[in-house]
Amino acid sequence: MTDETLREMEIINKVEPRFGTKELARDWYESEPLPGFAGATAMKLVRSGRADEVLDYIEAVDSGLHA
Repeated sequence: MTDETLREMEIINKVEPRFGTKELARDWYESEPLPGFAGATAMKLVRSGRADEVLDYIEAVDSGLHA
């Protein structure tokens, strides 16, 4: 497995509880533009080496901060 694939799995697993299923979490990962990232999806950010920023965003949302 590549590092990119591992990071993708980490992110999807982290958000799965909020979406209820892995399929819905993957849909979010692939298609939902993240606020503050110029319309980029989590997938696009991970593929450009910015997985840590996606994880930071998720943690900020989880802690009640809105990115």
